[in-house]
Amino acid sequence: MRKGPSDLADIPLFATDEAISSAFLGPGKTSEWRQIAALLETRGLPKIDALMGGRYVPAVRAFFDKEYGLIDRAPRLAPSGVEDLGAWNRERPKQRRVRPV
Repeated sequence: MRKGPSDLADIPLFATDEAISSAFLGPGKTSEWRQIAALLETRGLPKIDALMGGRYVPAVRAFFDKEYGLIDRAPRLAPSGVEDLGAWNRERPKQRRVRPV
């Protein structure tokens, strides 16, 4: 069978809902996917990662594999909140030392 442009292997690891809907449901089904995804997020479908700008496709696939009984563990969800990538490089405020009296 010939691979089409909407196969899972052809989309990025963090894909937009448009790319995921095309791969999972076929072209032109983005609005349907967004409605389905909103419902499935309450059951564990990975949310859109704000930092990466898309859903982690292997976790989306793992979610459906779990839903259909192919695996027995849940995928990890997207990180909570926006990451501060520069935080590791900032100096911490100096602590004042108290001298004993």
